[in-house]
Amino acid sequence: MTSPRDRILASIRDGLLQASLPSDAGGPARRQPLSAAAPPAPVMAEQFAASLTALAGHVHRAAGASAVAETIAGIARAHEAASFISWDEEHLGCPGLVAALSSRGLARVTYHVSGDPEQRLRDADALAGIGLGVTGAHAALADCGGLVLVSGPGRGRLASLLPPVHVAVVEERQLRPSLAVLLREEPGLLDAGSNVVIVAGPSRTADIEMTLTHGVHGPKHVHVILTA
Repeated sequence: MTSPRDRILASIRDGLLQASLPSDAGGPARRQPLSAAAPPAPVMAEQFAASLTALAGHVHRAAGASAVAETIAGIARAHEAASFISWDEEHLGCPGLVAALSSRGLARVTYHVSGDPEQRLRDADALAGIGLGVTGAHAALADCGGLVLVSGPGRGRLASLLPPVHVAVVEERQLRPSLAVLLREEPGLLDAGSNVVIVAGPSRTADIEMTLTHGVHGPKHVHVILTA
């Protein structure tokens, strides 16, 4: 017997495989060609950059740890940040990045958040002054500018949630045309980690008096560094 969770996930997968998109001319909906070959990485990179920029995100290009670190250091200066929390380096997709950031005066803060509710609040409060969160990504979605983040050992959720500025390092090979294509390639993705989220631009809400506000439930600024 399947569980309610299994039935819900199966329904989502089936719906994505049959997704319809509006035509450019406003005519009848057209089927998304999931079986078609993915566009070249540079084409998806341009589409991703345009999509994320439209959502108030920022896209940078860099190659190698030194250039990536210099870009992050520039972002840190712009936001007056002197320290950062991050995923473990093996999950950032950029060997040598932590040392390169340290050489530019950015201190990496290691942390442990207790399972005890009261201690957990104290642990989170101790990180309140951290200006940057640096992560990698499991994938990036060209059509919507979304980052697919899969939490797990060495890939803590706080790095992309707590600091006011989130910087994600993404290799071009991680680009996918859409979520539907990604799930078709990796049908077990939703079970791959303790938490799977799609981040598309800064946190935003219009719940209060219908006024759009950034940074209420997460980072106010999102930067993505695309590497070849």
